[in-house]
Amino acid sequence: MATNAPSNGSVQHAQEKAETHLHNIIKHDVSQGAIVHSFDPNASPQQKAAAAGKQSDRLKSIIVQQDGSAQGEKGTLFSLLRLPNVTFISDSSIDATGGGTLPTITVEDADNATKEEQEKAGSATPSAPTVPGEYPSGVTPAIPDWYKVGWRAVANIDAPPLEEGEEKDKHILQLFLSEQYYGQWYHNAALIFFAVFASHFLTRFNFGWGWLIILLSICSTYYMTSMTRVRRCARDDIQRELVKTRLASEHESAEWMNNFLDRFWLIYEPVLSATVVASVDQILSTTTPAFLDSLRLTTFTLGTKAPHIDKVRTFPRTPDDIVMMDWGISFTPSDTSDMTPRQAAQKVNPKIVLSVRVGKGLATASMPVLLENISFSGLMRIRLKLMANFPHVQIVDISFLEKPVIDYVLKPVGGESLGFDIAHIPGLQTFIRDMVHGTLGPMMYDPNVFTLNLEQLLSGAPLDAAIGVVQVTIEAARGLKANKIGGGSPDPYVSISINNRGELARTKHKQSTYNPTWLETKFILVNSLQESLVLSLLDYNDHRKDTPLGAATFELQKLLEDATQEGLELPVLKDGKDKGMVRFDVNYFPVLRPQSVDGKEILPRTNVGIVRLTIHQAKELDATKSLSGDLNPLVKVFLGNSTSHTHKSQIMKHTNNPIWESPTEFICADKASSVITIKVIDERDFLRDPVVGYMSVRLVDLLQTDPTLVRQWWPLNGCKSGKIRLSCEWKPLQMAGALSGADVYVPPIGVVRLWLQKAIDVKNVEATLGGKSDPYVRILVNNVTLGRTEVINNNLNPEWDQIIYIPERQVSQPLFESRLICDQSMFMEVMDYQHLTKDRSLGSVELHVSDLARESPADPQYRYESTGAKDIAEPIKIDNNSYKGHLHYRAEFVPALNLKHVHFDASENEIQIAAHKAQRIHDKGSSSSIGSSSSEEEERYVTVNGPMTGAGTHGPPQSVRADGGEDAKPDDEAPSPTDKDSAKKGKDSAKEGIELSKEELFKHQSGVIIFNVIGGHLQKKARLDVLLDDAYWPAFSTLKSQGTNAQWSHVGEGFLKELDFGRVWLRLNESSDLDKDDIIAEWKGDAKAFLDATLDRRSSFTLTDADGRSSTVEIEARYVPVPVKLLPRESINNQGMLRVDLLSGKDLRAADRTGKSDPFAVFTLNGTKVFTSQTKKKTLNPDWSEDCIVNVPSREAADFSVEVFDWNQLEQSKSLGRGTINLRDLEPFVASEQMIELSSEKHGAKGQVAIRLLFQPEIIAKSRKATSTFSSAGRAMTQIGSLPFGAGKGVVRGIGNVFKRDFGGSHEKLDALHAEPEIAAGQASQPIGEQTAGDDTTSHTTATSFPSLSRTPSASGPPSEPGTLRVTMISAKDVSMAEAKPYAVIRVGDKEFKTKHGNKTSSPEWNESFNFAASAHTPKLHLWIHDHKTLGKDKQLAQGEVDIWRHIQVGRSTAAEVTVELQGGGQARIRLEFDAENNPLARDASLASPDRSQLQASPSRFSIRGLRPGSHEDS
Repeated sequence: MATNAPSNGSVQHAQEKAETHLHNIIKHDVSQGAIVHSFDPNASPQQKAAAAGKQSDRLKSIIVQQDGSAQGEKGTLFSLLRLPNVTFISDSSIDATGGGTLPTITVEDADNATKEEQEKAGSATPSAPTVPGEYPSGVTPAIPDWYKVGWRAVANIDAPPLEEGEEKDKHILQLFLSEQYYGQWYHNAALIFFAVFASHFLTRFNFGWGWLIILLSICSTYYMTSMTRVRRCARDDIQRELVKTRLASEHESAEWMNNFLDRFWLIYEPVLSATVVASVDQILSTTTPAFLDSLRLTTFTLGTKAPHIDKVRTFPRTPDDIVMMDWGISFTPSDTSDMTPRQAAQKVNPKIVLSVRVGKGLATASMPVLLENISFSGLMRIRLKLMANFPHVQIVDISFLEKPVIDYVLKPVGGESLGFDIAHIPGLQTFIRDMVHGTLGPMMYDPNVFTLNLEQLLSGAPLDAAIGVVQVTIEAARGLKANKIGGGSPDPYVSISINNRGELARTKHKQSTYNPTWLETKFILVNSLQESLVLSLLDYNDHRKDTPLGAATFELQKLLEDATQEGLELPVLKDGKDKGMVRFDVNYFPVLRPQSVDGKEILPRTNVGIVRLTIHQAKELDATKSLSGDLNPLVKVFLGNSTSHTHKSQIMKHTNNPIWESPTEFICADKASSVITIKVIDERDFLRDPVVGYMSVRLVDLLQTDPTLVRQWWPLNGCKSGKIRLSCEWKPLQMAGALSGADVYVPPIGVVRLWLQKAIDVKNVEATLGGKSDPYVRILVNNVTLGRTEVINNNLNPEWDQIIYIPERQVSQPLFESRLICDQSMFMEVMDYQHLTKDRSLGSVELHVSDLARESPADPQYRYESTGAKDIAEPIKIDNNSYKGHLHYRAEFVPALNLKHVHFDASENEIQIAAHKAQRIHDKGSSSSIGSSSSEEEERYVTVNGPMTGAGTHGPPQSVRADGGEDAKPDDEAPSPTDKDSAKKGKDSAKEGIELSKEELFKHQSGVIIFNVIGGHLQKKARLDVLLDDAYWPAFSTLKSQGTNAQWSHVGEGFLKELDFGRVWLRLNESSDLDKDDIIAEWKGDAKAFLDATLDRRSSFTLTDADGRSSTVEIEARYVPVPVKLLPRESINNQGMLRVDLLSGKDLRAADRTGKSDPFAVFTLNGTKVFTSQTKKKTLNPDWSEDCIVNVPSREAADFSVEVFDWNQLEQSKSLGRGTINLRDLEPFVASEQMIELSSEKHGAKGQVAIRLLFQPEIIAKSRKATSTFSSAGRAMTQIGSLPFGAGKGVVRGIGNVFKRDFGGSHEKLDALHAEPEIAAGQASQPIGEQTAGDDTTSHTTATSFPSLSRTPSASGPPSEPGTLRVTMISAKDVSMAEAKPYAVIRVGDKEFKTKHGNKTSSPEWNESFNFAASAHTPKLHLWIHDHKTLGKDKQLAQGEVDIWRHIQVGRSTAAEVTVELQGGGQARIRLEFDAENNPLARDASLASPDRSQLQASPSRFSIRGLRPGSHEDS
């Protein structure tokens, strides 16, 4: 005992000392900022965890300080690492598994701390420096366009082709370089030349022999290196060619692939077997014969030995995107020669056991059928079609080059032990093998291929989903070579199939004829256009099988190039012999894709389309009619009142809760009236199959179900219990009138008046090229463009100041109430105009129509009223979260009159026409396809209008007939029964409105014209553009016709400001891009006459092209007045042609030392020079007596002025004064003489200019081809003969009864009266008057004395004898984006002259004249504008042509000033003067200016200048 006491005391002392030391450590750690946990050693683990959790909030306060204080990073980390040692716990309390420990720091805490630090830091915290190549923290930024990524970008394969001239220059340059510098001379002689020159240099300057040795070593080294490189390249090329030959002629082994398969097969075979069992077992259960109870796979394995690839052969000479190989494949699991003894002992052979249950009900027995020891070998050809997108293999074609060898052991009775191999029966194995080859031969034996479309397989879409409808019109067959067995003529009919898989439709048979005529139309659903349409002709027999006569094959892939194939005549072949000919037409109607509207995919609303109906399953079927209590249910689908089903599902044995998953597709000609009936039937073999339950539902009700709800159950009628789950998908078809036909059109309720003023700081998408955007605004409603402004070139702060009227339609809601959609949006998208490529978006602004209009119940004439005009300045939204620039505009709603009968009679679509035709010619005993119903029908009514609710109930059925009769509602949407009152109210309100006669309608000047473009006969396939008034943008455009016999059925509309003076322009556009123009024919006429001819009937209009070929279009129209109060600037009176007569000047300021001046006058309109007079020498009172024609786009906004300059020969002209001319107060067609006071800032008022003004109101057609803004090159549109009609009240008095034309007669009369002559595109001119200022009669000029503006050549035509054509090259504008030194080259016939080049400018002025010989043999004047280069080659800026005899009319107008649009950009002004009496061929042609030199008169046709006129050196 005594000995233990000291030891206990020492232990206690040591323990106390250790505790003191540990306490000091803890204190020190706490002072450093660490978190230290102290626990009671006797506490439980849960109590310790709770004590630690109390201080977890202190962990968040540990922030790394930058000053290295106690809370620094190192100290904190060190203290935390020591925390596990700072506890008073015993070893017995430690949980080794860690299951009871709760962490004090979690990942969520760390994330929260990081987020809090970021929020506290805010934007002031500097971002950490990024490391090159690190992973981005957010979404990976897009790669800029100017990066070159991948070989395609580096090689510039996708770059647009060069222009013809640049491609020619490049070809000549490459040819020259390859022959001169990179040929044999360069490689062989360069080294010799270098050696000789270097040795001469060394010898000449007395270098020693050492330098010559160095030179020799350099030459020998170069020679050895080059020869080594040549030999190596030659060896590689030879080996490569030998490998290619060996690849194409020899097979190679693939042991590396077999080694991989041996190991991978053991892992993958169980998964593959499970997949096969799951797929095959379901197919066997649905295809069980009637005499068997069931078929099931009970055992399935492919064994342990993997398939082997015996040999591989590759074909290198294939296109770049095609890989083709021959594979020798074998599957011989019984062969153990290449296996180890251990592998052979563990080998499992392939085995398949099929359990066949025989009997019915309780008396059934199962029989196993065993298939084992399967072996297979064959030579297979695999062809891969590559593509750029994932999975990079688009199509895989598989075919066997020879019949594969197949062996097996089949024991149908006795199982594995006692079974008997039926191959031992003589002839049976051969019969089975021939059956297998006969089945696989048409599928995948060469030349047939089995195609796998991997792109479609991985897209997620059903493989059997239809992509469109093919309309086949079987016209006739001729010269059939066949006879009946008993003699006589055949009774032919046509059977239609795809790749001979199964009959899809057939025509009626014709009795005893070799030349049958059917004229029947069939519609075929197609899943792919990579297959063949087969028309099989058969001879109909009453009591035996029909006799094949032959078949004609049409490749559906041709429909991708042209969707309409008309007048096809294909030979009927049988065993390679010609058996006649069949004639037919094929049209393809693709399924419309969803459109992106406001970031959402929206399906186009159509009334014709494809319905994909999937019957998933049924539950709780009524089994009271079954004796055993189990049903064998199947489903049949009926359309309308037809008694023949369109789809039949598989039979599910012995279940009251069947799962079918049976899809079907059919064509719907009228979605609004379609009713679908589904019957659940109990299959009872030889007895009559009873109906367990049924349901009839409208298609629109079925399509209205919420697609987000996965399971929607529909109740069954005629039974005690039962429900069925369905899903339905609508695929709209692109048929005539499907999107904008008369049946879906809703009349306008008014217009939205948009005053688009300006935009500020828009996005610049041309910055990389050093330019600026060319912005315009387009207005979109439901992703359809309804209006656009003009284009402002090179401006980031454009000012359009343009008013656009957008018709606003009334829409239908699901409750059949006609009301304005509250959330309907109108998008104003700012676009960058691109002349050659697609326009680019600069952002958009959204406007809600509900903010501008509301219902007006008080006024019966107007159903809606305006809430007032709104001035808005809204930021332009680029994407979801970014904005760039602001758009300033003013919006106001103007209601339209509520008229009756604003609709068109909807014409039948192609499906309905074919169906009704088939029904009219229905023959007893013949079958038909779509639309032809059986003679027996049963009356059906809709039993359900919606799926079951959560409580298992549904609404009561409606009294709607299944044939879509009077009880069926025609709208796309189906109302619920509780909404009958509102539906009736909506129908009654639709009938309300006022009724106006044609004369009363025409009293309203402004309104909406509604066009129903029915169809036409065209010279080429094209779309129809309808333009109004100035024709800057089309009011609407139809789709491009699928054939020359166009069937559009398109309803469009446009707003007309002034009916009396408006214009209608119809033009055929061959371009498929709606934003581009390729005009092939056109017709122009006045709007009032057009409405008079089309308001109550359909009228045809003839559109002519440049060659005189005509196309006809059939149109009818309606007119809805809109009482818009036009501003003066919007009236037709505000624009037109202004004739300016510059008479004289008086008391001008003296600018020369002699006290005189050399004055000339310059007229400027809106900052653009429009006319420059001649210079009068040494006078202060000049007498000019000149005139010009100016196109005025707006009198209200016109800044028109005249400025007189003093001409100086050596220095710049000095201004003598400037005066402003007021155009607002001019009376149309009344000449007004004015004295314009001149003044200047430096000298004040001094001098006057006498002018005479005559204004003719006309609509100016504006051009957007190269220079999109308005310019003086606009074309006058409003002409009838030589008289204008686009004017105000004075015009009506002046031109009398110009509108009182008889349009009740033939269409030819309409076209002859109002179709204007063809005007050369991009050319406009005005004749130059012959009167002088001294003529007193000019002061009383009226409309009748205004010069003729007709562009039609005179009846006499161009002169046959040559005369003198004086061409004055006045000026040009906008010929270059940058400053240039332009000069002009003019050619008429074989004579060519050029002007001087001036200083750097984009709007040069020359005023130089040249004389040419002109006659009927020189119809055109050619013009080129070049940029003068002092050292290099002159660059062509633009070019153009002028039709001389369209502007010069012998006997009427011998002088004209022409404005022509140039290809490449810009416009040029030329004055033409023709003297028929002066024959220039009698003397040499001379220049007006004596210091000009004439170029070569007749350039050689072999010279470059002869091939490219104008590309010559500056003389």
